Amino acid sequence: MRLWHRRMGHLSPKMINLMLHEHVVKRLEIHAPKDFDQLYNGCANGKSHHSPMPKTSASKYSKMELLVMDLIGPMTVPTWDGYQYALVVIEVSCHYAVGRLLREKDEAGVAVQDIVAMLECQSGLKARRL
Repeated sequence: MRLWHRRMGHLSPKMINLMLHEHVVKRLEIHAPKDFDQLYNGCANGKSHHSPMPKTSASKYSKMELLVMDLIGPMTVPTWDGYQYALVVIEVSCHYAVGRLLREKDEAGVAVQDIVAMLECQSGLKARRL
């Protein structure tokens, strides 16, 4: 079971047994399926392609030094007025976040300009990095 678990990209024992019983893979033989009843930390790391992001950052940013943004979508179900995308802009020093719903992805550029202008007006400072 351990061998097939590693060879099949760290599949769960339940999925390997399902493949065995439904004859999905030819010549799949498992001699001791009950010996392998739990996954170990190495298995979770086996699916990981890179190290996880650190929980905290040692970097300190001054006000309006860094703005981080993310565009999410298209959503599988749009809102009742047709919005399918969400734009989030975060000012890193104080974690102030602004969100905006968008109907089309093309609206993101104008929305970013509007949000950055609003943040600059409210703070009295220019944004340095996006």
